Amino acid sequence: WKPSMIATAWRRWVRPSAAHARPRLSCIRTFLRGREAPACGTRERLARRSSSSIRWRGFSSEFAGLGGLTHRLNQIAEQAIGKEDIQRARDERDRLLHTLSKDDVSKRRLVHNTCLKAAANAGLRTEAERMYSEIVGDIGEEDLNSKTFGKMMEACANSEPPDPVGAKKWAAKMQEVGLETDVEMFNILIHCHARLGEIGEAESIFDTMLKEEGIEPNAITFNSLIDSCAQLGDVERANRWFDEMQRVGLRPDVRTWNALINARAKRGKATR
Repeated sequence: WKPSMIATAWRRWVRPSAAHARPRLSCIRTFLRGREAPACGTRERLARRSSSSIRWRGFSSEFAGLGGLTHRLNQIAEQAIGKEDIQRARDERDRLLHTLSKDDVSKRRLVHNTCLKAAANAGLRTEAERMYSEIVGDIGEEDLNSKTFGKMMEACANSEPPDPVGAKKWAAKMQEVGLETDVEMFNILIHCHARLGEIGEAESIFDTMLKEEGIEPNAITFNSLIDSCAQLGDVERANRWFDEMQRVGLRPDVRTWNALINARAKRGKATR
């Protein structure tokens, strides 16, 4: 161990500018043994990263089955259009629930809500109500969350024809169990009336949300209102909601422009 070797190691792996600077002994020892050491602090960082990775892998392995099956279940739910898809979602749900403890209420609720999403996207109210009964039978009504009731409302809004009465019934049920209303709930109600072209009802719900509940609208809210105007070809009304959307600081998106184009198409106006 020549003094020059120690000096070189000191220069390379000690940061003199730091108040707490001290030699990285592990790096110096590696250097003195004739092996190229990593840059200063790299070994320590790698060690910490490895330890963190091990802890994360341990955490992930606990939910490996949940994440995998939930991913497949969500894919089925996103593409659900008929009863065959609903049955596939049920099969995935049952297989996953079988791997979970009865005490894992939050995980079981997640699985149920993901399956319920299939019925909501397909607009199958009867299937959604059956799933709701199964959820209550499994985890109890007191452990439901806003996502559960939101999916029930979506099933009513996406059904043919849309069922605003049913959607409002589930909104009231959500409040009965002690869950707070939110912008998503009102957006579903507005969307339901928008599909029917009931702009007056949609605007009334908007006023209730804003003035009585004090809930701020988002881009989805205004898109649904513009959609309802488009159903009737009411270009002027659609323009007013478009201007209001920009006035409150919300940026129009693709759905906004599509709704405005649809309104003009209904009215027979190709250009503005």
